[in-house]
Amino acid sequence: MSRKLLLLLLFFTLSVQASRALQLSPTARISLLTCEPGNEIYSYFGHTALRVHDPANKIDLVFNYGVFSFDAPNFVYRFAKGETDYMLAVQYFSDFMQEYIYYKRSVYEQEIDLTPDERQHLFDLLVENAKPENRVYRYNFFFDNCATRIRDRVEEVLNNKIIWAKETEKPVTFRNLLDRYVPGNTWAGVGIKMALGVPADKQITYYQKMFLPDYLSKDFAEAKVPRDSVDAQLCLPRTTIYEAPPKKFKPELWSPVNVIWTFFILVLALSVWQYRKKKAGIWLGFIIYLLFGIAGLVLAFLTFVSTHPATGWNLNLIWALPTHFLFAFILLIKPMREKIKGYHWFTAGLLVLFLVSMPLLPQTFHWLVIPLSLILLMRSGKHVLEDIRLRKNK
Repeated sequence: MSRKLLLLLLFFTLSVQASRALQLSPTARISLLTCEPGNEIYSYFGHTALRVHDPANKIDLVFNYGVFSFDAPNFVYRFAKGETDYMLAVQYFSDFMQEYIYYKRSVYEQEIDLTPDERQHLFDLLVENAKPENRVYRYNFFFDNCATRIRDRVEEVLNNKIIWAKETEKPVTFRNLLDRYVPGNTWAGVGIKMALGVPADKQITYYQKMFLPDYLSKDFAEAKVPRDSVDAQLCLPRTTIYEAPPKKFKPELWSPVNVIWTFFILVLALSVWQYRKKKAGIWLGFIIYLLFGIAGLVLAFLTFVSTHPATGWNLNLIWALPTHFLFAFILLIKPMREKIKGYHWFTAGLLVLFLVSMPLLPQTFHWLVIPLSLILLMRSGKHVLEDIRLRKNK
């Protein structure tokens, strides 16, 4: 991706330099482009860009606030921490469309009904924003992304006089909206949903929904602008530039649902057998506590280190305690096992309390949290029952 990005930025710089003093013709048009969600994790929620089309000046460019590079230093770490930098890049419209046609993602267009002066102002803002010293910005998925940047530029041109439509949908949260886009039975989808903490369950406003391209398109279509004592529509009717064929669902054998329930049945069978045969089953316990501990460390990082606004105070940490990671290795030390029985009691009690109180907690949980919690409860519960049996036999 780095070579493609470098070429894109080279063209982008040349385009900006060539456009600095350009006066758009009366036939110029600026429109909102809305792109259908894709299959990659970064494309789950669709995309938004602005098209500047001026046939008289032979201009047909797309201003795209959604450019980033996987090759940036420490990209994964910075992304998880919430320190990802995006940039505004300029592309030929034909090149922009070629990518979406290749990936079979529909593209729709809404012309923004601006006066010649407003179009020029918006174009000048975009050109200024696209300069090398201005093009990079700190990305924030909910509050500062490719959709909100476009909304903010259009509002600036119209002096914040846009009349947004009234809310007609029942109150929703960030989590409600993401659930409509994130696939529920993929590892990436389950990971995203479990990474969201209590802040994701707070109700959001009509205005805040525009971080999603589909909602931005819908709200632009319904918005109005005062024009000569009349409230005129902000956009002309939406048109289809490219309609992709319907997506076909392909069930995965190794999907989270299949893997977690298979693991649940396996742990249940082994735990019952080991309890009856008085087998310790240390390695099975080690694997379970290790996996849950790793999950806990990741969630703890997102909760206490990351600056992502919706990953704070994640109550999944109740069942995925980071301390499970350390405890897994202590289990392998035979002289220590007798001294850590209390941890099994603590874990089992905490899990029972969690499962009972889930409906009362201020966070919505992915339903797979239930079988996951039961897996750990079966393991810690086995040790608790063994401890009770041992005390009775003394």
